[in-house]
Amino acid sequence: MTALVFLVFSLYQCTLVQGADVLPPEVQHGYGDHSLVSGIVRELGEIKSVLKDQKVLLEEIKKGRTDGNACSTEIQYELKELKSTVADQKVKLETLQKQLADKPNVAFSASLFGHGGETVGGYATEEILKFQKVFTNIGNAYSPITGVFTAPVKGVYYFGFSAFANGKSSMGVHLRKNGNQVVATYDYNSNHKDVNGANRAVLILEKGDEVYIGLWSQLHIFDSHNSVSTFSGFLISPM
Repeated sequence: MTALVFLVFSLYQCTLVQGADVLPPEVQHGYGDHSLVSGIVRELGEIKSVLKDQKVLLEEIKKGRTDGNACSTEIQYELKELKSTVADQKVKLETLQKQLADKPNVAFSASLFGHGGETVGGYATEEILKFQKVFTNIGNAYSPITGVFTAPVKGVYYFGFSAFANGKSSMGVHLRKNGNQVVATYDYNSNHKDVNGANRAVLILEKGDEVYIGLWSQLHIFDSHNSVSTFSGFLISPM
């Protein structure tokens, strides 16, 4: 198509420039069949119009190719960015899955007795409370024999406890980490009524750190089948 347009355009140029050599003598000198002259002029006009249309079409084709290439380049760039994002998300997902797979499951919950109704205390020195009725002990980090929780891994842990005393008894217990008091709850029963308290803490523990509930000297704690005195904890996140 381009070659044809070029050929016609060349003929048109030659006709315009060398019209005297191409046209018949009668046309050159202004005599002869005027209809022939008019026909030639008309045909030249039509050729000029066709050439103009072809030029516009050619420009549109060129522009279309340019726009198409630009569009293709943009799409390829966006696809590349999308592939990169997907690859990054895949790496993050695999990392999270590995962390979840490697994360140890640690959780426990127990009450002091969980049966009947019994009060202990009044000791001359502080005693470690042994919460014997175990509800949950995932990871076996809590020992109902010693009453001590031993951290299996370094991490952030949550601990909570509650304590109850009835009648004339005063109650006082605290949470200790490696022998050091962290938080406590107590109530000196001056009204001779049932008393209770609770507290909680989030701690960073090293592997092997010990956490337990201590009963203050001379004070008491009560538990029954209602499990009103409890000790619980779990690993929030390893470090």
